[in-house]
Formats: sequence, C-alpha cells, structure tokens
Amino acid sequence: MSPKTFIGFTLITVLVVVAAGFSIANRYSVHKVGSEDKPVFPGFAEKVSLVEEIVVQNSKKILTIKRDGKVWVMADRQNYLASGEVVRALMLGLSELRLREAKTRKPDFYPRLQVEDLKIKKAKSILLTVNGKKGELARLIIGKINNDVAGSSNVGRYIRRPEEKQSWLASGRLDVPMEVNKWVDPEFLDITSSRVEKVTVNHPDGSKMIASRVGEKKFKILNMPDNMVVEYQSDIDNMGDGLDKLELEDVAAAGKIKFARDNTIKTRIQTNDGLIINVKMVDINNGSFWASFKAIAGSMANDSVKKEVDSINARVANWVYELPAHKYRYMSRKHSDVLKDPKIKKKK
Repeated sequence: MSPKTFIGFTLITVLVVVAAGFSIANRYSVHKVGSEDKPVFPGFAEKVSLVEEIVVQNSKKILTIKRDGKVWVMADRQNYLASGEVVRALMLGLSELRLREAKTRKPDFYPRLQVEDLKIKKAKSILLTVNGKKGELARLIIGKINNDVAGSSNVGRYIRRPEEKQSWLASGRLDVPMEVNKWVDPEFLDITSSRVEKVTVNHPDGSKMIASRVGEKKFKILNMPDNMVVEYQSDIDNMGDGLDKLELEDVAAAGKIKFARDNTIKTRIQTNDGLIINVKMVDINNGSFWASFKAIAGSMANDSVKKEVDSINARVANWVYELPAHKYRYMSRKHSDVLKDPKIKKKK
C-alpha cells in the first residue's frame, strides 16, 4: 500500500469514527444549553420553618404529609405518624439543590429525563409541592437521578419547574419517596423468633395448622396428617419469624380494610413467656396482604409482659397494616405448603 493510499484510508477511518460519535451523541443528547451554579430555590432555607404541608405525586398516587403541632403526619393515612427525619432531609435537600446545567426545552425529550408532565400517559416524573400557611413555597417536577454531577456530593437529579419549558440537571441529594413505608418508621412490631413457642393458623375453609418449637431453631407440626411427610422443613421453622422486626408496606385506619369470615386467616402466635398475638390477615387483589393485630397476656405472663401487651395494643389497635409478602407467608402456612405424600413422585 502506498503512503498516499494509507493516509487516505486513515483519514476516512477518522472521519467515520467522528461521524459515528457525533451520531451517537446526537441520538442520546438532551440538548445541553449551558452551565449554571445557583440555587434552585433561593432563600428556601429561611422558609423551612414556615412549611406546613408536603405533597408528592406521581402518575399512580399522591401522598400528603402535614405538620401537626410538633410532629408530621400522613394526611392520606388518617394522620399516621410520619418521620420527622425524612421531612428534614427533604427540606435540607431543597435548600441545597443547585442548578448546574441547562438541558432540553423540548417536551418530546422530557421523558428521557423523566421530567414530563404527570398528565402524560405512563409519566415517570414526580411532582413535589411544598406549602406554607400563606401559600406555595416550592414546586418542582423531579426526574431521574444522575450520579456524575459536579459538586460536593457528585449526585444530582434532572428537574423542571412546572411553569417553565427549560429542564435542568441539578446537583444535590434530593430523596422524594413515593412509598408510604419510606415516610414513616416502618417497624411496628418486633417479637423475636426465639421467643415464639407455638403458632396456630386457622384458614377460612376450616383447615388448621399447628407448629410448636422443638429446638433452638426448629419447629414441628403438631397436627400432622396421616401418610404425609415433611417436604420443606425450613418453611415450618420460619413460622416463628412472622413478627420478628415486622415492617409495614402501607397502613390504614382500623375499619378501612374488611376482614370477611370467608377470606380471613386467623393466626395465633404464643411466646414462651406468656405473650399472645392474635393476627387477622386477608389477601386483597391477589397480592396485597393486610393484617390487624391484638396482644393478649396469657396465664403465665408476668408484669413485664403485661406492660408489653398494653404497649403493643396502644400502638396497633387503631390501625391495619399491609405486610411484606414473605411475612404473610410465614404466618399463613397450610399443610399443603410444607408436606407431601411420599407415594406421589414429582414430575421431572
């Protein structure tokens, strides 16, 4: 190959690479406009004490957190106590949020940054509104997280003010949960599995399963059907884990969820020191597991356990809780979940 031919091929290769890079950049570009470094909400730190209400909304639901004296409550959840730490973190995030880089002004490109209007079908944005007694203090459409932003935290988010076309990349940590359990203290019961001595599960069809502790981490079925053997011992053993560090997925006032006789599972969990927890559970919409709880002092309960009973009931009596699926399974076992007929061979 002659030098001229080699140089020609080299130039062509360079041009192709540059063109390809430009094409890819153009394809994924959200139209960088310019750089900035200024607060998104100037002076917001001085207004934090005036905040009375926080509203977060996406295309599926809306959550409202309100000030109630010295605490914060979930207005949509019948004033269930919210976490003051989460509220403070959000207010700090808004105070420190800074504009870094102007992005697209074209609505067709908003979905790439998740800053589209909520009225758009399948919108993935979050609309945050912060209100005081005299009106709105801040309002912002919040989009995707960006983990490569100039600034002390190197973390940012794409944002857009609802009344403006211009979208931005902003620096700063801004966590805006859309899950109820992220706005509250999710753990509402903690009966360690080592205390649990016996679990009785009554199903609405009349079937019953009773498991009792026979070792440090082992349970045995007391009402074992004839001609059946254990297939999944671990699923029997974890029946004692149902109340261990139990966290809610969602919460509602007692009475908001109906526990009909024909679809309610009733589980009785007894500890080795006389504490009894009665649980009612129902599966709503085939995958949403709700429960109510009531504590009782058994015959062997001492004064400490009786105080625990009062404390538990004071906390849970007025509420029903959506449970994590695995906790529901632990407290709703039936024989068919853990046993097998040894005469029947499984299909390979």
